[in-house]
Amino acid sequence: RGGLDRDRGGLFRAVRNMVPTCRLRRPCGTKGTAMTCRILIVEDDYWAALHLATEVRDRGATVLGPTGSIPLAVALMSARRRPHAAILDVQLRTQLAFPLADALAEQGVPFIFVTGFEREDMPERFDAVPHFVKPIIGGACIDAVMALADAARRTRVFGPQCRVRSGRRGVIGG
Repeated sequence: RGGLDRDRGGLFRAVRNMVPTCRLRRPCGTKGTAMTCRILIVEDDYWAALHLATEVRDRGATVLGPTGSIPLAVALMSARRRPHAAILDVQLRTQLAFPLADALAEQGVPFIFVTGFEREDMPERFDAVPHFVKPIIGGACIDAVMALADAARRTRVFGPQCRVRSGRRGVIGG
């Protein structure tokens, strides 16, 4: 590759631009795939965020964050590589994450709540959202977010994360 990289306008560049950048037919988080799931973690407790990020990475997914800040989470959401799913804590220091949850829902990004709030304390509009009460024991919440991410990734056929570098969009894989 060393010598070919120097040829900025030649054949190597033309061939490289035709290589697909994702594979839609493999499960989310499968190591060795061209694209793994991207999971946004919004959690203000350092140890809980570290635990969630480690569990997500161990499943082969890419972690966006973790962050305990709503503005930073919004910046991560609006980046070129949107998350496939998110893990949200409801109480982020002095702020509630419900506006962020609404923004995720509006963008079609599925999410789960991992929080100290009980289900009956949650707004009714989030009744269908998976809800896990802290402290988290076991991997059920990670299983849930990975399943949501996989489903979201498979349905976003023409999203910006699935594109042939030459600019054509479409389903890649078989």
